[in-house]
Amino acid sequence: MSREKYRVNTLALAVACAFSSAVSSAVSAQAVNKEGESIEEVNVTVSPLAKPADAVAAPVSVLKGDELRKAASATLGQTLNSQLGVANASFGGGVGLPVIRGQSANRVKVLNDNLDVADASNTSSDHAASIEPLLANSIEILRGPAALRYGSGAIGGVVNVIDGRIPTRVPEEIEGAVEMRHDTANRQDAGVFRLSGGAGNLAWYLDGVYRDNDDTQIPGLAIREHDEHEEHEEHADEGNHEEEFNTDGFVGNTSARAKSGSAGLSWVTDSGFVGFSVNRLENNYGIPLGAHEHHEEEEHALEEGHAEEEHLEEEHGEEAVRIDLAQTRYDLKGEHDFNGDYWDKISFRLGHNDYQHVELEHGEPGTRFTNKAWESRLELTHDDGGEWRGAYGLQLTRKDFAAIGDEAFIRPSITDSIGAFTMKEREWGNWHLDLGARLENVTIDPEYGSDKDFNLVGLSGALQYFLSEHQHLSVGLTSAERAPVAEELFADGAHLAESRYIIGDEALDKENSINLELGYHHHNQDAIGWHAAKVEANVFYNRIGDYIYAANTGLEDEESEFAIYGYDNRDATFYGAEASVQFPLASSLSLTLFGDSVRASFDDRIAGEPRSVPRMPPLRFGFALGGDYDSWNWQWRNTRATAQDRPGAFEETTDAYTRMDLTAQYNFKLAGNDGVLFANARNLLDEEIRNATSLLRDFAPEAGRSIEAGVRFHF
Repeated sequence: MSREKYRVNTLALAVACAFSSAVSSAVSAQAVNKEGESIEEVNVTVSPLAKPADAVAAPVSVLKGDELRKAASATLGQTLNSQLGVANASFGGGVGLPVIRGQSANRVKVLNDNLDVADASNTSSDHAASIEPLLANSIEILRGPAALRYGSGAIGGVVNVIDGRIPTRVPEEIEGAVEMRHDTANRQDAGVFRLSGGAGNLAWYLDGVYRDNDDTQIPGLAIREHDEHEEHEEHADEGNHEEEFNTDGFVGNTSARAKSGSAGLSWVTDSGFVGFSVNRLENNYGIPLGAHEHHEEEEHALEEGHAEEEHLEEEHGEEAVRIDLAQTRYDLKGEHDFNGDYWDKISFRLGHNDYQHVELEHGEPGTRFTNKAWESRLELTHDDGGEWRGAYGLQLTRKDFAAIGDEAFIRPSITDSIGAFTMKEREWGNWHLDLGARLENVTIDPEYGSDKDFNLVGLSGALQYFLSEHQHLSVGLTSAERAPVAEELFADGAHLAESRYIIGDEALDKENSINLELGYHHHNQDAIGWHAAKVEANVFYNRIGDYIYAANTGLEDEESEFAIYGYDNRDATFYGAEASVQFPLASSLSLTLFGDSVRASFDDRIAGEPRSVPRMPPLRFGFALGGDYDSWNWQWRNTRATAQDRPGAFEETTDAYTRMDLTAQYNFKLAGNDGVLFANARNLLDEEIRNATSLLRDFAPEAGRSIEAGVRFHF
């Protein structure tokens, strides 16, 4: 994309933001819904001060209810891909990690009910997050720095998955849900159930999910064929290898099978609760063929046609790389309401995760990754009804991480961190002020070599001006720091699944981020007609000093023949905009216009290389037209993504695409229980979609035209 075109696109989003404000400023916030009743707002847990999402100064979105059920997929990244400011870093059908405003991995913290998932997804792009979106009650997305409350790894944002494993109330009777769905994109069959009940002060919870899928179906060739003038000179001889292992109509070795189950038990009183849960997750998924096979010397070519897919495992089981993941997680959670004059509530969380996965190479166990992690959080809130209310918090974590095997590229290490924070807020008139501070110490102790110790400081401030009860302007400034993690410091070796030779740097400095945020928000769920317009618009500017990234050196390791990537510090600047406007067109119809954009560049220039930060999402914009009736609803969504022609040094560009989706569901009663029939048609234009954020964009495009259908019962 030319500089002039990008400026036009960014200007378009800025105009959308201004238009959003102008439209909603004319909207009265005094209307009530047609029943004359107020609709209860649900507070988000990413704020310790019990606030609804539309009242939080930072940009927060919540995916829940029917919207979550429609979006829920096998991976977290795919589930959130349609959310403002969020993209999907896919690695075949088995892996999809969220990218928030161009930030991912060690800058975006994935949480399970406010505790780190503590898996290995941040160490490598082929490692799946140990989260099952099909079991989520809601998913909260905080866009922008959240290190103040959640620590160093949340400098780019937070994804908090709430699953309800630990009950906080005692149901009056047994409640439950069961769901079955089938997806033609990869012939996936999935089943989900959940049950909850209790008596007296005791509440219990059970859930489970099972899913099984074949290879991902695509509209053309898996491995992208480049024109000669697009090829890098050092990779000029790879074309024949790619043709040898290319597949037509599907991405080879992307089958997966996963199962998960949870049980929870709580003691609930009028002033709080204490509960415990355990979860077991097993997930076996393949790394796409072509991502690594073209580096091997003794492979056999695939046969063309549908028959090759059916016999893929038989013919290539010895060459294919698969990930065999297993984890057991234990959580303890409690809250107590003081109902006092000053202190409001104390909450405590303790989690332990025993995680491991094995990279199966040539049909045999290869490198084994393990992470035995502990995390605890203690938060105390106060509200005396006066000018200020706030929270104090303490967070402790320990991660015992190891990669074991002949091809282990990261030395074992133990990472300890301790952080203390405070958050304060007050109101006067139409103004609302939020302030916060955090001190944190991170120590990394490798199996051999010197310890690394980092002291981190975080500060934040946000000011909101409420134009009316349901609309406000906001400005926020955040300073946050991030310590480098073990793989960035100590990696040194070939990683077969990624086809990269990775080199860490023990001299890396900590990152420091200064983020400026401007926003406008209007949301009145009690209103009807045009009064119910929902508007969200944000612009941000984030300068990250000593930004840590894995730079493609353009060199190749002689032994493995993998491209060499080296971690380095380099100042970078991220800026962009997000806007969404939902208009009611009639009593049952609504139209949503949306768009998001992020651009990232290094502040300095290296001779012969572009300044662009690698693997940034492109500009996206589109519309969604929907209808909501008594028994059924539908939505037609059309998204346009522009070409990403600023992919970074030695990286490949991606083409523009248009994605069209159609969803529908029908609500019915069966024996007095609620039932839902649903269908989701995705990528109706059968476009070849290659994610600019994916390391495998040249080897594994997204699924082609597909239909997912299923049935869900609530009782």
